[in-house]
Formats: sequence, C-alpha cells, structure tokens
Amino acid sequence: MDNFFGDPYMMWHDGIDPTAAARLTGEERAKAEDMLIESLKEGSHYAARGLGEMKSQKAIPILKEILSKSQRHLKIETAAALNQIENTTKYVKYITEILTSNAHWSTKIVAAMRLKRYKTQEAIDALFQGMLDHDYLVRNHSAESLLHIHGFPASISEYKEIFKLIIHDFDDSSKETIAKSLKVYREAVRQLKELMGVT
Repeated sequence: MDNFFGDPYMMWHDGIDPTAAARLTGEERAKAEDMLIESLKEGSHYAARGLGEMKSQKAIPILKEILSKSQRHLKIETAAALNQIENTTKYVKYITEILTSNAHWSTKIVAAMRLKRYKTQEAIDALFQGMLDHDYLVRNHSAESLLHIHGFPASISEYKEIFKLIIHDFDDSSKETIAKSLKVYREAVRQLKELMGVT
C-alpha cells in the first residue's frame, strides 16, 4: 500500500504511479489486487486507476456496481478502468457526461485529461464543448486533450493565437458579456478545428 499510494501529501500534490501494482507478480500481485479492491470499495479513485492498470478481471463486477452510484473523480476513474480492463470505449459516456455537466472545475479538468485516451467522436465532441467552459483550466485541458488525440504537440500555449482566446476571462456580469465571452471561446474552437483539419 505504501508503494502504491505513497506519502499522503505527495499523493495529493504529485499524484500516484498507477502502474506500481501492475508491475508486481505472483502472490504479491494477488495480494495487491485484493487490497486495491478493498480500497475501491471504500471509495478510492486511486484504487480504480491501479486496478485498471492491472487489468483486474476480479474487479470488474465491483467497478460496475460502483460506476452506477459514484460521482466526480471516482466515476471518472471507474469508467476509465473499465475501458482499460475490457479494452473498450463503451464507458466513455460516463466521463463525457461529467465534462459537459455543471460539476466543479476540479472534477471537469480530470475528465478532460482522461478523455485524451479516446479517439472517439463522443470524446472529441465533449472536449470541444469543454473549450466553451466558464473555467480557464477546463478550456485549457480540453484543448490539450484534443491536440493529443489529433497527434499535435499537446501544449496549447504553443499555439499563441488560440491560447490568447482560451485565456480570455469569462465575464458573467450580464447576458451580453456572457455572450461575448462565449463568442471568444467559439473562435478558439474554430481556429483549433482549422489547425487540426477537423470539420
């Protein structure tokens, strides 16, 4: 558990190495899998990531049960783990629903980052919608995931004209200013689509 989760502060600050348990073999691997399943039952989204990396068949029924009632980061990581274990994209919809919802920005940026794994129209459409979000970080990570999916260097700040549009502060002081902000973000979407050759 120490090897997978690490120090609590570093886990929060730097994240985890989700592949740590997957590198184990034999009895150690079996024990780690059981321990991660127990952590998953307690609501650990980190455990879901680890089980995905392990391709844990044993975890599938629990992941599916949790997916139906989980929220926020746990739903994202559970859906991503099921996609990884079952080698499918059928659970992408659970991630796109969060990105396009009114969830907190900190949850939506995780959804945007996870979607870079999936070159599906559903993921791409959601990421373009994410570029219209009120929060800059959601717009930024959505754009960078789109760049990654389409094979471009995934740092939006390198595309200066588009970046200037994305960092435009959202102004919600009136309906008119909201419309102006969205117009700026739609132009960013238009330019990114043009860059990537997407219609």
